[in-house]
Amino acid sequence: MNSKDTQTELHKTLEEIQNVKNIRKHFAKTNSELAKAYKELEKFEKLLDKEYNDWKQLESLSVKSLFHKVLGSKEEQIEKERQEYLQASLKFNGMKKTVDILEYEKSLLEKKLVDVTLLENKLKTLKKQRTQELITSNSPSGRELKEILKKTDRQIIIRNDLRRAVHTGLEASKMLERMLTFLQQAKNWGNWDMMGKGRMASYNKHDAVDRARETAFKAKHILSKFQQDLYNLGAGSFTFDIRIDSLGSFTDIFFDNLISDWIIQQKIKNALSNVYSVKDKVNRIIQSLDKDLVEVDQRLKELEDAKEKIIITS
Repeated sequence: MNSKDTQTELHKTLEEIQNVKNIRKHFAKTNSELAKAYKELEKFEKLLDKEYNDWKQLESLSVKSLFHKVLGSKEEQIEKERQEYLQASLKFNGMKKTVDILEYEKSLLEKKLVDVTLLENKLKTLKKQRTQELITSNSPSGRELKEILKKTDRQIIIRNDLRRAVHTGLEASKMLERMLTFLQQAKNWGNWDMMGKGRMASYNKHDAVDRARETAFKAKHILSKFQQDLYNLGAGSFTFDIRIDSLGSFTDIFFDNLISDWIIQQKIKNALSNVYSVKDKVNRIIQSLDKDLVEVDQRLKELEDAKEKIIITS
């Protein structure tokens, strides 16, 4: 197949895909209208039955019974009911015709529906073939296409790096949140200890501190990865300093001391402030990366549109 044949086949396949999509939209709309029409038909059928019963019931009444029920002559009332029945019958028949038309239209559309996946796969193959033909032709369109593909590859690499950085940043933020939970527990237990609640409060406080320290090592490792991801993006040098090492094991787990406990409380408060600051910094960077991702996706779409235009029109 030469380049002209490829282009002709590509345009034909595009047209076929669009036709199938249009048929699907029409089919969906017809189905929706049909569902509404069936509801209306059911409503008119009930009305028709009611008007018919009213008419027949009126015919069976005696003049005396009719006098007690309504004003006017029996013939007038029967004629009135007959007219109402006729109106209901016309509405029912009209809606029945609408349903029949929609059912017929639906059956025609069903026959025209085909699996669009096969056409889309064919189109994909034709686009690749046409792309290769243009690149090897060394024409102005081919050179422009080469440049677009080069820019697309670069944007895809950037997008992957951004996604990786966002993922690592979210992991770091989650780990820092755990640290804050443990430090807050330690802070609360420390307050209890200072109010003379005994060794159990002190033990719980230090258990929470130990958990915070353990989480800090994990957080530092993830933050290190996050810094590397940002460096790979050319985002400059970011440092995330978590100061928690000073919160070691304390002897007041066995010997309560008001002064030392007060100092420990201050250290816990400082650590909390530090971790809050680091977490806030991480979250702000993630927000910035998310914004960059949106811009990269937009650039990729523009490049893809430009590539499609060259492939289809050249």
